[in-house]
Amino acid sequence: MSFDIEKMYKIPPAQRYFDVNEIWYFANKWVVRFLYPLPVSPNHITLLALVFGIASTICYLIPGNTALMWAGGFLYAKLLFDNVDGNLARIREEESRLGRFYDSVSDFLVTFLVYAVIAIRLVRETGDGLWIVWSGAALFFTLIHCSYFVYYLVHYTTRVGSYQKNRVDETPTAEEQSLYQRGQLPKKAYFFQMLYNRIYGWQDRLILLLDRRSSKQAGLDESSKAQELWFMDKPFLVLAAPLCLCTNIMWLVLCTFAGRLDIGLIGVVTFWNIYMLGLHVWKVLRYRRRFSCG
Repeated sequence: MSFDIEKMYKIPPAQRYFDVNEIWYFANKWVVRFLYPLPVSPNHITLLALVFGIASTICYLIPGNTALMWAGGFLYAKLLFDNVDGNLARIREEESRLGRFYDSVSDFLVTFLVYAVIAIRLVRETGDGLWIVWSGAALFFTLIHCSYFVYYLVHYTTRVGSYQKNRVDETPTAEEQSLYQRGQLPKKAYFFQMLYNRIYGWQDRLILLLDRRSSKQAGLDESSKAQELWFMDKPFLVLAAPLCLCTNIMWLVLCTFAGRLDIGLIGVVTFWNIYMLGLHVWKVLRYRRRFSCG
C-alpha cells in the first residue's frame, strides 16, 4: 500500500474547514510518516497515549515546579499520540470499531484522572477543599463540550460520506447484539462499545435532546434540505472545533506550564460554558432568520 498523507484526514479536501485543533497537533504528519512502515498498530499508539496520560497524572501528584513541567509535557504527548492513532489507522486503512471505542474509553480515563489529580494538587497547595468541586464541575462540562462537538462532527462526516466508524447513537443495534450472541462480533469490541455507552451515553442523549429542541426553535422542519443546511454548516463547525477534547487538553497543558491550574479549572467552568452557550444561541438565531425569510 502506497503512502498517501491525504488519507489520514477524516474529511476530504473539498469538504474540509478550518479546525483549530490542527494547530495543537501540527507534528502529526511527521510522526505518522515515521510510524507508517513500522510494525506498530494504531491500537499500540492508543496504548502509548494512555501511558503518557497516566505518566502526566503521576507528575501532577509530585510537589514542585519541575514535576509540573513534566506533567504538562506528558499531557501534550498524550494529546499528540491520541490523534496519531486515528491518523495512522486511516492512512493504513486499518480503522475498526474496536479502535474507535478503545480510543474514547482511554480518553475518558485520562481526563478523569487528570482532573482528579489537579484537584488533589490544588487542595494540597491551598488547603481549600472547594477545588474538588471546581474540578468535578470542570470534568462534567468537559464531557458535555466534547459530546456537543462530536455530535455535529459525526453528522457532518456521515453526510460527507468520508468516515463511517462513528455513529451519533452508539447503543448496540439489534444486528450487533445478534452478531455478538452468535460469536460473529469480537467480544473485546462489544465490551468496549458497552463501556463507551456507560460513560458517554447520557451525554450523547442530552446533546440529542438539546439539538432537537433547538432545531425546532430555529424553525427547522423534517425536510432533507433543512436537515442538510443544519448539519452541513461549516462556519458553525469552525467555531465548534475549540470545544473538542483536544483543545480542552491543550488548555490544561498551557495552564500547567503557566503554573495556574486554578485558572485551568475556572476557565473550563466559566469561559468555555459561556462560549458554548453563545455559539449555540448564535446558530439557532441565524437559522431562525434564514427559515423565517424562506
